[in-house]
Amino acid sequence: MPLYKYGARDKEGKKIEGVMPAQNKSELAHTLKNQGMLLVFAMPQVEHAKRSWQGLAFLRRVSLTEKLIFIKNMAVMIKAGMPIPRVLEILSLQSKSKYFREILASMKEGIKTGKTLADCMCEYPNVFPPVFSSSIRIGELGGNLEEVLELLSIQLQKEHDIRSKVKGAMIYPSVIIVAMIVIAVLMMIFVIPSLMKIFSEMNIELPLSTRLIIATSDFMTNNIILTLGILISIPILIILFRKSYAGKLFFNFLFLHIPVISGITKKVNTARIARTLSSLLKSGVAIVNSLEIISDSLDNIYFKDAIKYAAENVQKGSPLHEAIEKYPQLFPPMVTQMVKVGEETGSSEQILAQLADFYEKEVDEITKNLSSVIEPALILMIGGAVGFFAISVIQPMYMVMDYMG
Repeated sequence: MPLYKYGARDKEGKKIEGVMPAQNKSELAHTLKNQGMLLVFAMPQVEHAKRSWQGLAFLRRVSLTEKLIFIKNMAVMIKAGMPIPRVLEILSLQSKSKYFREILASMKEGIKTGKTLADCMCEYPNVFPPVFSSSIRIGELGGNLEEVLELLSIQLQKEHDIRSKVKGAMIYPSVIIVAMIVIAVLMMIFVIPSLMKIFSEMNIELPLSTRLIIATSDFMTNNIILTLGILISIPILIILFRKSYAGKLFFNFLFLHIPVISGITKKVNTARIARTLSSLLKSGVAIVNSLEIISDSLDNIYFKDAIKYAAENVQKGSPLHEAIEKYPQLFPPMVTQMVKVGEETGSSEQILAQLADFYEKEVDEITKNLSSVIEPALILMIGGAVGFFAISVIQPMYMVMDYMG
């Protein structure tokens, strides 16, 4: 049954807004009339959401932090005995995201019509990935929804911690690189022209590097708007390329082969796979379904394909450790051996949780020392750029002195 976002007035003329399921607007008006309200406007919920966020697709996201707070609070409220519709109503009022508030309001109405919480989450896969809905469904069927929510909150907290550490470690080099680009552009537009003017007027053969700098500076100076447009377009095009399948393949491959970054990428993905698989198995999800869910939730295509292959082989009867053993470039021997031990002893959930803890600590240590590893590379990069500019300026100066002498 479709949901309608409506506006109505009660007998006292007070304006009331809400969301209600109805076959059509006539049925909605009749239902509201029976409740003593007069329908003013009605809009299908899907259409409303589409109009509200049209052209703002990048805002149709709910941050990991907000989802973590949502799951934690839901676990506490359900454990306290509050009905789910009431929980969703309270959490929607607390949410800072308008988009998330609309989703929670829609879920509340869906549950009132007889849907399960898992069914409602399945309607918003961009907000609630399969690991959410599958775990919640098992919790609802098994009567241990509070435990499942607590497991989900632990998993989300760990994922949030890893992402925060990796992002924090990348802030310093990102700021340095952006500052270098800005300084280079400013020098090309405002400094280099006055320095190079004397060289271009002299009847001497300038070095190739100097000619390149002069040509670049002339282009930027004479086409400032175009230059700014190019500088703005480049990061946008890179982002769009990264979202394409070819772009994902390229960047995923790059991140798996760049020194230092490669180690972080492998450890982050391994920790995420181990943590999620442990949580799903603890929640009662079958291992094949768990692997399929994990495969759908991974960002790295190479890890995604590896886990998909593992799911297909486990379904045929092969043990998990044999499947991931086929990908030594992604999973080191320690991972396959620990998975094997877990399968042989029947303690996969505990072993996977320990494996996740180990790699999360490894990521923590790497990110702590990342600045000391990146700094030499940044110094070499800055030194190379400064050296190139210095040679391009100083070498012509000697040529001018020889020419005048």
